[in-house]
Amino acid sequence: MCKTARGVSVSGLTLRTELSLVLSSLLVASIGLAGGTALYQTYQGTRRELTREYQLFAENRAFALRDNFQILEDELKRLAILPEMTPGAADSEQQQHVLAGAHENSVLYNTAVLLLDASGACVRSVPDRSEFHGQAFGDRPWFRSAQGGAPGPLFRATDEPTLGRTLKIVQPVTRAGHFVGALVGVIALGEDNLVAPALHENLPRDTEAVLVDGAGEIIYPPDRARAADRTGWADAIAAAARGANGTLSGEANGQQALFAYSPVHAATQYAVVFSWPWRTLTANVERQGATLVGILLLGVVIASIAGLMLSAYLSRPLQALAAGASRIARGERVPDAERPRRAGTEEIASLLGAFERMETSIQKRDAELREAAVMLEERVRARTSELGAAQAALVEAERFAAMGKTSAAIAHELKNALNGLGMAVDLIAQEPGNEARVARLRPRVVGEIARLRDVVDSLLSFSRSPRIERGPADLAVVVGRATELLADLIADRAVSLTVNAPAELPARVDAHKVQGVLVNLIKNAIEAGSKVVVGVRAEGREVVLEIADDGPGLSAEARAHLFEPFFTTKPNGTGLGLPTSQRFVEAHGGTIEVGTSADLGGALFRVRLPLDADAAQGEKRMDRVSVAGLRPAELVAGGSGDPSRVPGNK
Repeated sequence: MCKTARGVSVSGLTLRTELSLVLSSLLVASIGLAGGTALYQTYQGTRRELTREYQLFAENRAFALRDNFQILEDELKRLAILPEMTPGAADSEQQQHVLAGAHENSVLYNTAVLLLDASGACVRSVPDRSEFHGQAFGDRPWFRSAQGGAPGPLFRATDEPTLGRTLKIVQPVTRAGHFVGALVGVIALGEDNLVAPALHENLPRDTEAVLVDGAGEIIYPPDRARAADRTGWADAIAAAARGANGTLSGEANGQQALFAYSPVHAATQYAVVFSWPWRTLTANVERQGATLVGILLLGVVIASIAGLMLSAYLSRPLQALAAGASRIARGERVPDAERPRRAGTEEIASLLGAFERMETSIQKRDAELREAAVMLEERVRARTSELGAAQAALVEAERFAAMGKTSAAIAHELKNALNGLGMAVDLIAQEPGNEARVARLRPRVVGEIARLRDVVDSLLSFSRSPRIERGPADLAVVVGRATELLADLIADRAVSLTVNAPAELPARVDAHKVQGVLVNLIKNAIEAGSKVVVGVRAEGREVVLEIADDGPGLSAEARAHLFEPFFTTKPNGTGLGLPTSQRFVEAHGGTIEVGTSADLGGALFRVRLPLDADAAQGEKRMDRVSVAGLRPAELVAGGSGDPSRVPGNK
């Protein structure tokens, strides 16, 4: 035991020294841990960012190369369909002129273009080089593939004696479905070519790049040797050859490197592979790490000084208390000036209590604000959704209203013109000298007038809001009347029509409107195929009308425009039959569904109508909004398109 000059006994280390060591150690440890964590996270984060950045770099270069290949493919396809490009054509100067123009004014400027006949002999070439003109390529595998019917263009890398490694793009030339020759684009990979910019220009330092095919063979650079097994290059090339898109780390030239690969696509099975040494990529990070280490060391020194100062501040009241206790032990009165002050106890306790009360108040207020924010967000989202739906419905309503007004105006003008035209034809027919000419032209004129009147009727039906007059009706009889109206068309086209209907099927519908819908759908089916099946049945509280045919069905484009006004594929169609039918069905509270017939393989139209009159009235009130255009039809069932069929729909 020993005593200080002021009488405070200590054992080994004083309290001040212990506090200094403890605080300094804590500060140094926290700074070291934070600095080490920051260094590690910075390094790992940088590696991740570099991986993503260079993956995007590889994808961009692959995209640029794909664009060049696609442009080259399109140019060769364009040339292949030109009549002048038929091998053996008499006008050889025209062929040479076309090839020369394409070579000078397109992506073919750095690509040799050969025109081969059906036997593989080169009849034209631009530029006109001895390596090509007059040479026979009939025994080459790539020519035999094109000759055998392989779809073009074909990409093949071959070695030529005089040009070295070349990339050939082979586009078969066919006339009337027969192979008559081929157009071949030849890219000399050892010379200036369209592959080089993507793999050489504006690359980061120490970048290596190759172009590989689906078998893992290196296409470009032509002098690049095959990668050794169990290396980073071999792994990256193998992954790229499988069509993968990604990155990996591996060994390259005796050091760790980052590899990024991406498929080129187009009509090729090629992929690009890039490599960068990690040493080059992380050079900046290493310099930043060294700087951060220096900062950490400075922080350790500052932390040690701060620990000493903080320990002195904390131990001062304790030293005063120890001195006062020593004076009391000796029976001495402690002067007021030397009494230990309570500045470090009551103030901290008061501050802690105030902080706790503040924390409780803040937490309560924060919970209230969060709850209010959630409620406000939900209300805003709901109102936004309602406003968006209302805006879309109003736009659709305005569009249909404008179309209806336009259709009505056009129909009015056409009807007046047709009435005058009909009267004029009748007056001409009454002239005695025009009997022969009138007998020859009158059926044609009458037919055209009837067709135009049908167009007028379609426009008028579409422009008017459908008025449904419900009444008791037998849908089996309605289907029978619809098929009777089409009897002449069925006989003319020799179509097999089958009707599957019960003896009677009562319902409350507008029989005239439903009959019009059936006539339109059955007529479309008759014009689309040679076999038509019409089915009628009841399902629960609905009646289902199905019209199926064995035609070509609906194309993808048609499904995107189903029931869209004025969309048609018929030469003389109006594109209003199906939109009008849809409006009649929806006015009944029903729907039209479109699909593919499982039995016949063609199109299948399914009309669903409610049997219950009260339910139907409720549906009608809802569908009046839809018929007026306030509900955008986006689904296939009752959507907004017109099926594209062969022949098309009215």
